[in-house]
Amino acid sequence: MQRSLVLLALIGPFAAGCYSYARVQPAELGAGLDVRARLSAAASDNIAPLLGTAPRLLTGKLIADGDESVIMEVPTVTQAEIGSTVQTLHQRVTVPKNGVIEWEIRTLNRARTYALVGGGVAVAVALLVKALQGEPGSERLPGGGDLDSRVLLFRLGR
Repeated sequence: MQRSLVLLALIGPFAAGCYSYARVQPAELGAGLDVRARLSAAASDNIAPLLGTAPRLLTGKLIADGDESVIMEVPTVTQAEIGSTVQTLHQRVTVPKNGVIEWEIRTLNRARTYALVGGGVAVAVALLVKALQGEPGSERLPGGGDLDSRVLLFRLGR
């Protein structure tokens, strides 16, 4: 059973493979889309003080699309003061449109999704069949259960 839990835990990261990014023109953008923007060096340097790094690739949700700039909500990682926990926060940044080299939107990749779901179902069915078959020699005694331990102790006591 422990092996099956490890296997299921390993499948989880592949769920991110269900999405892919497709290049789009700026006119195709709209609020609420999950986007990825490839930034110029100058735009990256302007955003660096807000995020703590100078990202050349900015991934997040498009909040507002203006004439000159866009507002994106991007994840930022911070470490808590107590312990070693890491928390993901979201921050809104204004990105000038002339500082974006390329826009991409996140879309569902159906082939990867079907392959992942099919593989997960196959693993689950294989684990279920194995669990229901059991191993030879491990069958329960007839009569609906194991020996009652009280009867065994009573007989040993005589």
